[in-house]
Amino acid sequence: MKESNPKTQSENREQTSSTAGNMSRNHFLRGTAGFLASLGLTNGAADALARTLGLNPELHAEEMPEWDEDPYDIVLPSKIKSVIFINMAGGMSHVDTLDPRRNQSRFSTVNSSIRGVQIGGPFRRTAAQLKHLSMIRSTWSEDGDHGFAQRLLNTGYRMTESAGFPDIPSWGCTVAYGKKKDYKGPYFPSVVTLGQRGGIIGRHGFLPIRFSSFHIGNVDKPVNNLTPAAGRITEERLKRREQFLDLLNDNFENRSQAAQVQVWRGMFDSALEFMNSDQLVTFDLSKETAVNRRRYGETWAGKAMLMAKRLAQAEVPFIQITIGGWDTHNNNQAKIADIMKEADPAIAALIEDLAGSGLLNQTMFYLSSEFGRTPVVGERDGRDHFPRVWTSLMGGGPVPRGAVFGESDKKAQRPAREDQAYHVRDVTATLYRAAGLDPEATLTTGSGRPFPLVPRSAKIIESMLRG
Repeated sequence: MKESNPKTQSENREQTSSTAGNMSRNHFLRGTAGFLASLGLTNGAADALARTLGLNPELHAEEMPEWDEDPYDIVLPSKIKSVIFINMAGGMSHVDTLDPRRNQSRFSTVNSSIRGVQIGGPFRRTAAQLKHLSMIRSTWSEDGDHGFAQRLLNTGYRMTESAGFPDIPSWGCTVAYGKKKDYKGPYFPSVVTLGQRGGIIGRHGFLPIRFSSFHIGNVDKPVNNLTPAAGRITEERLKRREQFLDLLNDNFENRSQAAQVQVWRGMFDSALEFMNSDQLVTFDLSKETAVNRRRYGETWAGKAMLMAKRLAQAEVPFIQITIGGWDTHNNNQAKIADIMKEADPAIAALIEDLAGSGLLNQTMFYLSSEFGRTPVVGERDGRDHFPRVWTSLMGGGPVPRGAVFGESDKKAQRPAREDQAYHVRDVTATLYRAAGLDPEATLTTGSGRPFPLVPRSAKIIESMLRG
């Protein structure tokens, strides 16, 4: 990637003063403790409100920008409204799934809808839909540790590269920030995560807290605690409580001159807006036909993929589904078969619906693991961590359909050609560009440091953006 514009760097330095008002979460909670006590609430009330918004208080960055901070323009012209990221957490065996090898794969192979391309039997139904996507068969990294590799996959930064950014956001939250930073309407989640969530997943870092993920823990009951207890709290009584809280906030703010009150009010207002949103129907899978629900599968994976489709229809900027269980150091074949029995029909149905409805023109689809697994099967039918090469799927927007980028060597041990070896940071930069964000842009961290969206060593895969 080319060097940053000196003018932009100068502007960034001037902008760092805007972060002087940032505060730590602990300072915020201490500062509002008296206010909470005046309401007769517990010290965990702020965390409870955050959970109502779908935020994980444990993932809040140490430094949090002001609620309406909007430091830089990182947006490029783009038709993309949403990104769907399927994270195969744990290290999906590439030779058993998307890059099979004779005498190495534990499964049979099937022809895909991309001419001349075969994939593993666990993706049998998805194989028919690959014509709508592109394959990257030479993704690689240096990181064979789950935590390090997931951080790279979810930020574009290696752990060593991000050591100076303790409040780094996940790339999904950055996408949402780019898409919704100027939005002034009522609150609705701009990042939704389903499945496992830990580490960096769904973390907003130094970005405003509204770009943290709304996490769906139970796909059968995706939203909870939005309706007062029936028959116990009337709408009129709830309104009186809101008015009383406004009076207390006004009084507290006049006495303390605490800027943090505005952050609290922003969170509270967002919670009320979410409760009354006409978009809550997006989370209601019963609105889908019984035939369509069966097509995706009445399973966790089926419901998660169907939810992702509905969220993309609602133009939610970033949707992440994390499917775990891929750490197959033993019982590799049985575990893969078990995972894909549910995931394969669900992924296939999602791709088919995105393509058939035209949503793929405005929705990016990305499927990847944090690394592959050893091509040679060890004892106890096990495969170990293998970051030297694996396969990713990408599609939507400007990405060509039915194309294959790069390849692994004959033994699926490394990229066959050095000039077609695509590091994870390269893939992330390409995703940013395809989704309408400038990967060369710079934000500012909570401590006032300039933060490039991806490391300067990242290279955009230009051939993937000519569709």
